Amino acid sequence: MESVNPAKRFRQLTKNINVWTNLLGVDVLAPKVTFNYRTWTTIFAIINYTGFTIFSMVDNGGDWRVSLKASLMFGGLFHGLGKFLTCLLKQRTMRRLTFFACNIYEEYEKKSATNYRTLDLNIDRLLGLMRGIRNGYMATFLLMTVLPLAMLLYDGTRVTVMQYQIPGMPLESNLCYSITYLIHLVTMGVAGCGFYAGDLFVLLGLTQILTFADILQLKVDELNAALDRKTASRALVSVGADIEGEEQRLKLLLDVIKWHQLFTDYCRTVNELYHDLIATQVLSMAVAVMLSFCIILTTFHMPSAIYFLVSAYSMSVYCVLGTKLEFAYDQVYETICGVAWQELSCDQRKLLNPLLREAQNPQCIKLLGILPLSVRTALQASQAVELAESVGS
Repeated sequence: MESVNPAKRFRQLTKNINVWTNLLGVDVLAPKVTFNYRTWTTIFAIINYTGFTIFSMVDNGGDWRVSLKASLMFGGLFHGLGKFLTCLLKQRTMRRLTFFACNIYEEYEKKSATNYRTLDLNIDRLLGLMRGIRNGYMATFLLMTVLPLAMLLYDGTRVTVMQYQIPGMPLESNLCYSITYLIHLVTMGVAGCGFYAGDLFVLLGLTQILTFADILQLKVDELNAALDRKTASRALVSVGADIEGEEQRLKLLLDVIKWHQLFTDYCRTVNELYHDLIATQVLSMAVAVMLSFCIILTTFHMPSAIYFLVSAYSMSVYCVLGTKLEFAYDQVYETICGVAWQELSCDQRKLLNPLLREAQNPQCIKLLGILPLSVRTALQASQAVELAESVGS
């Protein structure tokens, strides 16, 4: 079986991810966005969901808990709307960033076998993260789909998949309940595809930070190997004599500096592109977690319990990834600190100093420019949930 090189794997992967966004009418890899029937179908689904949810909140029969239950999935609405608008309004930047990463893969897979293996392993890591996200969404989708049917068959309880009602469709009627269930199923399918597609493109952009950090490590290893050869050569020459290879060592140092600047620019671009989207998802899902928990405290509500799991999972995906990125920034700093600076000339050390200062202040992704994207942020959100529990009890 013929092996596929990393560049071809990465390019095919981007096409496969683009298929999911294209299902919703947004072709990220196209030269420009064009609206088609799938785009308008997605817009209609968003408007449909918003309108029916607001109606269900207003038509609450004087019970504020009904409005609270109806508003529960507004977090998902803001989450999905953020991803849809990001793909529409920032499509050119997403496309440029994707092709830039493709070009990096095509260039560096040819440099050495070590680079080839590193790029290959990073694609495997990305595929593993994608499988985890896909399995999580599939599990929650099946729960939200099957449990209402299971409760209906078990004791006749009529629970809707989503928390809005359609005017003129009383759930007591078998026909109306079936139509409502199917409409909810279609809405949830559109939302699920949107969540997954948006996550994949964000994941594609963010995980390249890990890839670029690994490439920087290889470049520094190559520089250190040249500096080690300089140390070994010093024992063979007289004191004060020039040691050959100074131009090559300077070239390797400049290559490290240029790559770190590329790494920093890439992190800055990804941050500017996705920080609004990530903040919207994490914060809206955190609010959804607290709302669903408050509902469960008043009375057990199966859809709220399911959505509690969905929201917690969706929030934690980016927080876990943010922690991985923090490790990558630490890796970059430790890599630069690992340069055998004592073997550098005075002028070369002057070039290394700004690199060290810049590595100490990485372009971290922050929620609203305040909270870092990490598991610590998720724990802070869980502490807010515990506070809501104590107030409710």
